[in-house]
Amino acid sequence: MKELEYSGKPLAYLDQNILDGFLNCIQTEPDFVKGFLERVQVVYSNITLQEIYRAGIKDSKYSDEFLVLLDQLSAIYIEAKINEKFEFTGQMRLLSGSVKEIYEKYINESLKYDEFINPLQKSIFAMYGGIQDYEGMADSQIKAQYALLEFLEQQINILKNEKIKHPLYDLFIKQKENELEGLRKQMPEFEESVRQNSNHLKQLNNETDAHLAYRKGLQINIDEINKIKSPKVLKKIWETLKKSNPSLAEVEFDDFLKIRNVTHNFGKIHAIYTNLNLSGFRPEKKVKNEKKFVSAQSDISHVAYASYCDYFITNDERLADKSNAIYEYLEIPTEILNIPKFLDN
Repeated sequence: MKELEYSGKPLAYLDQNILDGFLNCIQTEPDFVKGFLERVQVVYSNITLQEIYRAGIKDSKYSDEFLVLLDQLSAIYIEAKINEKFEFTGQMRLLSGSVKEIYEKYINESLKYDEFINPLQKSIFAMYGGIQDYEGMADSQIKAQYALLEFLEQQINILKNEKIKHPLYDLFIKQKENELEGLRKQMPEFEESVRQNSNHLKQLNNETDAHLAYRKGLQINIDEINKIKSPKVLKKIWETLKKSNPSLAEVEFDDFLKIRNVTHNFGKIHAIYTNLNLSGFRPEKKVKNEKKFVSAQSDISHVAYASYCDYFITNDERLADKSNAIYEYLEIPTEILNIPKFLDN
């Protein structure tokens, strides 16, 4: 893979439903595809690869078809930039190279992180009544954290085995060892927090699904919420909620959205999108089904990656409405279009 110093056509991030459409028309409507590619540079992310991987679980031919498609579209890969402390910088980089090679690297390297991430997402799944065994959920989250600590130790040992003789290198390794030891010392507190959260979610789901209980507690009228139109969708939702909940008068909106201490828009998008779903604005359907839930979580990441591009192209109206509301609030200039609007643009 090679990082690009890109200054070409506008970047277009394609939702999975758009890729499905291209898969069906790339042979039957070559002029449309050619015209599309003359206007934009197609971009894809590890979430695209994640969805391609899931498509091929039962039959790898489906994954292969999407990988060939991305090559046919001359798509380039967008990836988060990480600093020397392994922290997200808030920036992205574009990489060229064989889609198949990038996909294989994703399978061999990135996919293993799902072992650590997926159990933590169970708490969100539980908000939609998708969890039956709350104790098992807590056990899996604690187990995942211990697995992460073990993985971090393995990475430190790999660095040690490089046997690079340099004071700064030794200092970096020592810093990582100290950070790992700090995380280990926090494990009792982490375990207690996980158990408390699990019990809290169990209580919330006692009579009805937790997200419905959440809406009831805030006296949310979904029909009223979904009549809200742009501009300033998020502000209008907030004013609607405050009318029904005087206690929110003293609450700052960014605190309600849980983005006060989030540094980058990438993380803010995840938080706001989740809040919109819970509040009932263009909510996802059937997310008690785990497959639907996983797909909905992928949508959030698509929106986050697309925020670094000129266009986010999707035919999903719910996704487009929520994305528009978020981009507007965060002053992100990405334009959200479906295929007909793109052709008219």
